[in-house]
Amino acid sequence: MHGRKVFLIGGLHFIVDLYAGFFAIYMVLAELDPARSALIIAVASFVANAIQPVMGYWSDRIRGKLPVFLSVITAAVFMSSIGLTRSYLSLFGLMLIGLSAVSLFHPAGANISVAAGLHRKERSFSLFVTIGTVGFALSQPVFSAFTDVAGNTASVLLAVPGVALALAYLLFSRTGVSGPERKLDLSAMADLLRRRFATLLLLFLITVFRHGFIMSLAIFIAKIFADWGFSRFSYSTAHAVYTVGGAVGILAAGAVAHRVRAKTMLHVSLLGFLLPFGLLMYSGQSSMLALSFLFLAITGVFLQFSHITVVIMGHRIFPEGTATISGILMGFGWAVGRLSYPLVPLFQDAVPGVPGLSSGLIILALFPLAASALTLLLPSETEAPAAGFDSAAKPTAEPEESGSRGTY
Repeated sequence: MHGRKVFLIGGLHFIVDLYAGFFAIYMVLAELDPARSALIIAVASFVANAIQPVMGYWSDRIRGKLPVFLSVITAAVFMSSIGLTRSYLSLFGLMLIGLSAVSLFHPAGANISVAAGLHRKERSFSLFVTIGTVGFALSQPVFSAFTDVAGNTASVLLAVPGVALALAYLLFSRTGVSGPERKLDLSAMADLLRRRFATLLLLFLITVFRHGFIMSLAIFIAKIFADWGFSRFSYSTAHAVYTVGGAVGILAAGAVAHRVRAKTMLHVSLLGFLLPFGLLMYSGQSSMLALSFLFLAITGVFLQFSHITVVIMGHRIFPEGTATISGILMGFGWAVGRLSYPLVPLFQDAVPGVPGLSSGLIILALFPLAASALTLLLPSETEAPAAGFDSAAKPTAEPEESGSRGTY
């Protein structure tokens, strides 16, 4: 494994995902309407992620450093600017552009991290995802702490680290998006997608159901902890606890993925979260903060144990375009999954004895169960690398090192 490349792209993933989580806590701090805020982030996320397959294909075609640079600098500027306004229309515009930049980063970053893994792609990809997940975990505490001191309108200053890192990467790094020597044109890519459509559709639906629930919990956990009566520090930290737990699950998955069947990992993840999630709901309503944090973290561990598995399955059946397939699963699949956000306030108070938004999350817990059922239909070729995977996906020398193309 090329550790330097993995940690470089992982560090950029950290900063991009740090910005990606700002809006969820700003919604609480600015006392925005939960239903309208959910609609903003659902629509912005859908549009941004729906175009991610196109961004992935563009990354596979252009290669080099430009996709990563553009995504980091744009996400930093636009996501940090949300504190300047309480206008829902303005917030939608900022979120749409900022989340589109985040969407551009993921397929490019997945390409670099998986290629750097050589014969242990699960391990390198899990490190890449884990580092980004830690950044996402810190997003709400960082935004809350900074704006508590400087005020919401000063949030734009949080863009400075991201802009600096993007410029440093552009000027000094030698790592960029790479791929097989022969680039597939659009018609050849479409033909391959059609031939593997059934398996891709199953992976896509699994992604939609699992990600919809995971992110709905992430978006509303601060609000739910606030409704349970916990302090500002507690509800500002809840998202970090959940996401750090998820990072542990992702790291554990990367360590055992080469020994455990992929379908087994999916079932463990998509069914195992139920008990800690139920205990989270009980302890939160009972005002037991320590236990609530504990069960929230364990819930995150189980849910994210299947994160890298689905994407690596996609890479195994489509090694000719890893950024493209990452864009479909981590992009369009995420986009459709995040349309579930408005379901949480829609079903609030729907479960007897469970007031508020907690009821909506309990209803949405059916989504991972549906994903687990779909896993039973996956063909055997998703379990292990297909013949010739490593040779097919092996990148040529990176453009900036070979001198055959421009560095950007």
